[in-house]
Amino acid sequence: MNKNIKGGAFALAAVIAVVMTALPSKAKADSHGYAWTYEYSTVWEGHPELEYYSTAVLPDSSDKQTSSWSHQLELEYGLSANTDIAMYQMFKQENTPASKTFTYDGMKLRLRHKLSEKGKLPADTLLYAEYVRGSDLSEHGALEGKLVLARDFGRLNLAYNQVVEFPLEKLSAAQHSFTAGAAWEFSDVFKGGLEARGGYRDDEYYIGPTVSFGAKNQKVWFVAGYLAGLNPDSKDAQTRLKVGMPF
Repeated sequence: MNKNIKGGAFALAAVIAVVMTALPSKAKADSHGYAWTYEYSTVWEGHPELEYYSTAVLPDSSDKQTSSWSHQLELEYGLSANTDIAMYQMFKQENTPASKTFTYDGMKLRLRHKLSEKGKLPADTLLYAEYVRGSDLSEHGALEGKLVLARDFGRLNLAYNQVVEFPLEKLSAAQHSFTAGAAWEFSDVFKGGLEARGGYRDDEYYIGPTVSFGAKNQKVWFVAGYLAGLNPDSKDAQTRLKVGMPF
């Protein structure tokens, strides 16, 4: 696709990053509004939460027989009011015209920490650190870090994540990427918005809608998102479903 479409993903990310630091905000309760973008949110202190992610990637929309599916099961626990920890178990399915395989894909350990109370800084800031270990034990895995910035403006939420991943075999081969989102709270249980994401080294860029639903009893929440590729190096489409169950 043309450069104007690709620039749309950059424009959304840039506008979100600038607006978050330019306007006054009003704090509200933590929530889940995005499929790919992290918000200024951690699990409540002393409480666990179970989450499930299902992500489908379609490299070429004209070839429906070729796709990949990743599944993640995550257990989170709130260590304090500002910090939580989590462990993921990952599985992957690859579909081609010749074969279909389902395999264990490894694990992740993650730590998140809020730098301040909500609304105290120009942008609510959260630090994210993760160790990723694949099922191939001959590889050392990777470290991933995220700088999460978010702001609430009444019913509007803006979030931006700057992401860097370091392969432990070769730290100089770090990959940099971003995700960004804007979501509107239509009611206490429904949000709708737009997300963008991109990777600078692999030159992949995406944009698409996201919707989220949260039960009034706060016992379960759902997020669904769709991303369309914006340039020839991008996959044609991605979808993601997330389900969370706080204890």
